[in-house]
Amino acid sequence: MLIYTARFSKRKAVAILLALAVIAAAVILLFPEKEAGTGMEVFGKSEAVRYIESLGYTAGEEMESGEVVIPETFDEVYTGYNNMQKECGFDLEPYKGEKVTLYSCCIEGYPDQSGVMCDILVYEGEVIGGNIYTAELDGFMHGLKPAEG
Repeated sequence: MLIYTARFSKRKAVAILLALAVIAAAVILLFPEKEAGTGMEVFGKSEAVRYIESLGYTAGEEMESGEVVIPETFDEVYTGYNNMQKECGFDLEPYKGEKVTLYSCCIEGYPDQSGVMCDILVYEGEVIGGNIYTAELDGFMHGLKPAEG
């Protein structure tokens, strides 16, 4: 059996701890945590359903998907839509001009409403935004917030 021993002076110990703190700070600054997303990857319809359920909603039987392009420049309507996304921790600005996958489905059992839909925007497997809404004239739209209840 080999035993190694090391002698550290207080000065060396403080220098090592300071170096480790500087390295940790550098890693945090160079690789910041993403503001948006949940860390849940969505590469298909089944993962989209799982994402919706993670928010506390029940997805309907059918899930539609297609590609959409985030506009290069945001008009007043899209700026308002992106502000709604920001309230939920998402931001579509970095995805201007990008093709993204749109998953859409009905939400079952939404309190006091029928015909509720959910859209999820996904870029390279990451949820970058979405909304829950009704298409009725007196309907509503909100971002991908967890269900209340």
